[in-house]
Parts: sequence; C-alpha cells; structure tokens
Amino acid sequence: MFLCLIWAVPSLAARITGVESLPGRVVITADGPLPAAQGFALADPYRLVVDFVGVVDPAITAPGSNRVAGLRLAMFAPGTARLVIDLKAPVIIREARATGNQVTILLDRTTPPLFSAAVARGRRPLPLLRSDGPPPPPTQPDGGFALPAGFGQPPAPPAAEAAEAAPPKPPAERNATGAQPGGIRPRGGGKPLVVIDAGHGGKDVGAISVDGGYEKDVTLGIAREVARILRDNGKVRVKLTRDSDIFIPLGGRVRIARDARADLFISIHADSAPNDSARGASVYTLSAVASDAIAERLAARENKADIIGGVNLGVEAPEVGEIMVDLVRRATGNVSAQFADTLQDALEEQEVNFRGEFHHFAAFAVLKAPDVPSVLLETGYVTNRDDAKRLFSSEGRRRVARGVARAIERHLTGK
Repeated sequence: MFLCLIWAVPSLAARITGVESLPGRVVITADGPLPAAQGFALADPYRLVVDFVGVVDPAITAPGSNRVAGLRLAMFAPGTARLVIDLKAPVIIREARATGNQVTILLDRTTPPLFSAAVARGRRPLPLLRSDGPPPPPTQPDGGFALPAGFGQPPAPPAAEAAEAAPPKPPAERNATGAQPGGIRPRGGGKPLVVIDAGHGGKDVGAISVDGGYEKDVTLGIAREVARILRDNGKVRVKLTRDSDIFIPLGGRVRIARDARADLFISIHADSAPNDSARGASVYTLSAVASDAIAERLAARENKADIIGGVNLGVEAPEVGEIMVDLVRRATGNVSAQFADTLQDALEEQEVNFRGEFHHFAAFAVLKAPDVPSVLLETGYVTNRDDAKRLFSSEGRRRVARGVARAIERHLTGK
C-alpha cells in the first residue's frame, strides 16, 4: 500500500478543475476545498511533486513560466491527485496557501545544493495555510530559503517517490474552467500603473564611471526607454519620477509612487566599486537586515542622496522612519520578491550579466512605501570597463530596458 495515502480519504473528495503557472507561483483550482497535501522534490531532471487529497479526471497539463517548464496533474492512486511541476532550474516551495477552492503554491529560487538537500529530505506534509489562519514563515533575509515548518515527517520509500503522474492530456484540455493566467488587480482601476524612478539627477550625479560619465545619465536613459516601450505596447500605464536632469529627494520619489497609487515601483541605478573587476546587474528588495556587506554599503551610499541635496530625510518624509521596522508587510514584500524573480528571467533573455546571486536585500529609502511593491535595480558597475561600455551605449541601455519592460508586463498583466 502506498504510504502517501496515510491520510483519510474523504467520501466526497474535491475535483481539481484547473492548474496554471504564474511568475513565482502555481495556482490549483478545485470545485471544493482541498483538505490536505504532501510534497517532495526529485532531481535529474528537476521536479517538484505535490499530492493532494482530491480527484482529477481527465488529466490536466499547463505551460510553465519563469523557471517552471510545465505542469502535469493526474490521478496517482485512489483519492490522490498528483501535481508534477517540471523545472528548468531549481526552485523550492516556500508555502502553500488555500483561499476558498484555490491553492496557491509560492516558489522560491534556490541553488542546486539546497535543492539536493530538499530531495534528500523526501516526502513531507505540505501545510495548506488558510487565508484566515496564522501568517506563513518568512523568507530568510540572507537569501536562503526554508521549507514550511510542517515539513518534518519521515520520507516514504523510494519506489513511491519515483512514480509520477499519468501521461498528460494535450495542452488544450488543461483547464476545465477556461481560466487564463492573469496579472495583478490594479489599485487605481483600469490598466495597472508602474512608476519608474531614474536614480539620482541634478546636483546628485551618482557614481562616476571609469571614463568620467555620470550614473544619473545612464539611469535616465534606461528609464525613458522602458517608458517608451511600455507606452508603445499599451498594456500598462507608466509614470516617471523624473524625465529630465533634476534632483528629487528620496522621500519625494516614494511619495510620487504612493500618491499615484502605483501597482509597482522600480528604481533604476548603476553601481560602483573600488575593485574595477566587480561587474554585473543585481536587484534589491527591502529588508531591515542586509543580505551581505556589499548590500549594506550600497544602501548606505544611495541613502545619502538627500544629504547631497541638503534635505533632512526625517523632515522631508517622516513616515519613512516609521516604515523602517514595519515595512516588509507580507503581501507587499512577497509581490516585490515575485517581481524580482520575473525581472531576473527577463534580463537573462536579454543576455544581461549578473553579479553572482541576482536577488539581494537591503534597507534602501526608496523601497519603503508600505503599500507599493518596490525593487531597486542596479544595472551594472560603471567602474568596470565592460559594464560601462554597455551602459553608456544606446544599444546596451536598450537591452536592459527591453528586459525591464518585458518583466513589468509579465508581472502586471500575466502575459
């Protein structure tokens, strides 16, 4: 007897009617609540497997997004519906949250060694956290990721782990509800709004390149190009914090996004370092604790922009200080992290190089709007000759802008 059936099968199990992959998550829809789940990871190739108490007939398949290559859902045993998440690269399950008749599985990027550790842990219960239940455990601020606390039961025998879902139906039959992947629900109605912040400006020139160029010119060029692409495509609304060489205090940039009821805020920068070999792009989301020493130094330097302008941040934007401890409100923080994941994939498509691990955490002042998902993108190092050549060229800036614009559309519209 399969050990995966250790839970009692209800007499009237919910029927799963659809499954879809969205950036950073997988959504399962049923005709009733799904009461229980277990999960495990498999390698060669990378896969995540989740078993639900439920029924699926016929089998369902769906395309993937980001690191998910595709989804397969079929009956594994009586009363057990098995979801196989085929992966292009390693990710692990951060949490599974149930709302009504839907279960959303949130995914986090991970490294091959950490994925191998998840494989070794074997089958574990996967708690379905209800929308009215206790908050889920947070993502670790150091960039590592933890499986839900309930993943602590002994693994099942290898023979049970190796079995997968039945052969899938054609993609056209994947979703009995006809649901299509969607984006976010715009806060202001109509099309979703992104606010793009070109870092520095005016008297604040930012970092100075190896050839004497200014960071403020790179950021403005990229921001303008992102805005042009998005406006031409017409899927989202765009607002720039600055469209010329002017100085805007950090608190003012935050207020522009909040006053506009933005659905997403992106602050664009270029990095610098004493070591001219440092290169590559990176993205930051907010945490009171920096993910590494580089992130801490970078945040301290960027947050001094108001000192350059002679502005006291505590007077200019007093709410920012209060947000410092309290900001990473779970909903906003999770959405920011999901966008960072989407942004990495879009920039990879444009062959933009990264500085080691792409996603980092730091206490940037411009990320402290409590109700606007926000990221800060460092597009490269102007103190590195290769990066500077790319960032100070029209084609190099266009390549970055195309990746940023594509990520914005994927995140905000789901397409």
